[in-house]
Amino acid sequence: MLLINCDKMKELFIKKYKSVLKAAKEGAQRCLSGKRWGGNSVLIVVDTALDSIGLNYFRIVVPRVKLFYKSFIEKGKIKSLKDLSNLSYNSEQLLKIINYERVWKVAISVAKTIEQIKEENALNDDFIALRYWSTNVNYKEWKNDPIGKIPGIGFISFQYLRMQAGVDTTVPDKIIKKSFKQEFGLETSNDIEFVEEAKTLSDKLGFSQTMICWAIWLKEAGVTDLKWEVIE
Repeated sequence: MLLINCDKMKELFIKKYKSVLKAAKEGAQRCLSGKRWGGNSVLIVVDTALDSIGLNYFRIVVPRVKLFYKSFIEKGKIKSLKDLSNLSYNSEQLLKIINYERVWKVAISVAKTIEQIKEENALNDDFIALRYWSTNVNYKEWKNDPIGKIPGIGFISFQYLRMQAGVDTTVPDKIIKKSFKQEFGLETSNDIEFVEEAKTLSDKLGFSQTMICWAIWLKEAGVTDLKWEVIE
């Protein structure tokens, strides 16, 4: 439960995260408007897969997503989640992006699952299918969900994928949980409860859950001037 006077929450939050608020708001808006990675579902899935193994996000994950874009999407080798799903996880081209088969097993499995959801629901667009899944899934029953059952997808990755697809939710990773505890006295017994309490905190602050998460991540990483989504 929250242990801080609600009237002080927003003031404290703005004061601490002032240097990253602009970047955090832009990041949140991109997610919520369906423009994360330009709305490219393949890049969203690759981002989530890379992030699932605990790599430094801004130093390692982002550059490799951009490298994937240059190597596969820009060259027309991959145009859809179906194309990604047809690759082999031990493909030499994929391993040149990052030599970690688990990442590509996750990415390919997620792509296959979303592609199946797309076909079963007669959806005509990858991102529409990804958002359809993310908005209709019951996160409290995530272990029973087809995405949740994929080896390598824990609850953190599950929530991160939903956030990138445009759902305003919280990713209960160690950085977010540590910040909520230190600054707002938020302690919970499990991650599901944490997500629920984070929604309450978001309502009290008047900021989206997505923006709060990005503010914490950016501040922790020391990133203040981020060029969002730029494929260089």
